[in-house]
Amino acid sequence: MNRSALMLSTAAALLAAMAAAPAQAQTKVAIGYPTASDFLPAYVAAENGCFARFKIEPTMTRIPVINNIVPALVSNSLQIGASTPPVLLQAVDGGLDIVAVSGSSQITRGKEVLSLVMAADQQIKTAADLKGKKIGVPGVNSVAHVVFRKWLKNAGVEQDVTYIETTFPQMNDLLKSKTLDGVLAVEPIRTGIVRSGAGVRAPEEYFTAVRESMLLTMWIASGKWAKDNPDVVKNFRTCIGEGIEFIKAKPDETKEIEKKYVGFNSPLYPEMTNKLEPEEFNPHIEMAKEFRLIRRDIDARKLIAP
Repeated sequence: MNRSALMLSTAAALLAAMAAAPAQAQTKVAIGYPTASDFLPAYVAAENGCFARFKIEPTMTRIPVINNIVPALVSNSLQIGASTPPVLLQAVDGGLDIVAVSGSSQITRGKEVLSLVMAADQQIKTAADLKGKKIGVPGVNSVAHVVFRKWLKNAGVEQDVTYIETTFPQMNDLLKSKTLDGVLAVEPIRTGIVRSGAGVRAPEEYFTAVRESMLLTMWIASGKWAKDNPDVVKNFRTCIGEGIEFIKAKPDETKEIEKKYVGFNSPLYPEMTNKLEPEEFNPHIEMAKEFRLIRRDIDARKLIAP
């Protein structure tokens, strides 16, 4: 066989082998998120091709109340969901096998994306002025609610406020109708309420009044699913990181993606990260104990998937 024939034969064999080899299978991952811009890097990853590049086939599902995400993970209706530290801690304390698979956002002084917004006729000066008020919270014992309770307790009025669980999209109408006196609103819902005239932001940022910087949100999954899918977990984190870089580099495209997933554009984003350290859970563990949301000690190191 001459050299040309040999090369043709070799090339044909390689092509045949490639055709016979099965394509790497896509992993279907149902991802649940609330109406908030904290989770923007995941929306970006679903749109810019990062998930597809890592053979992740996402189904992005909006979940109005973040507390409903843990039951969906347990039932396997979702494989990954957005969450907050108190929700994770209560699930683990209750014996559920749930772990964090990626960081998402932190709240820091000067970049507060979550505030108390009072109805236009219910302006207040201090936390003490909230005595007897009805406040809408995006999930009872969510991070917004727990830190708010801490702020009120520091002012001595925690027992004098009524909490009503509501969804972010409902908050504007509930303030306009005077059903609620105030709400704990996240961007971009917060800005929408203020622009509509239905509410005004409280003069003090309650979250950073409790602590200047704190873990706000992360992504979670069932421990079994995370253990069975370590590569998907790793690649999901990578895509969250790439999503953050995309947001910085392409703000105009980011705005279009954000509007598609949450319906609005936020004027301010939190500190976003795909990293997560055990010590970030410690302030939340302390508050969960203080308000008796958990009954036992929890090892923060075991809350994060490898």
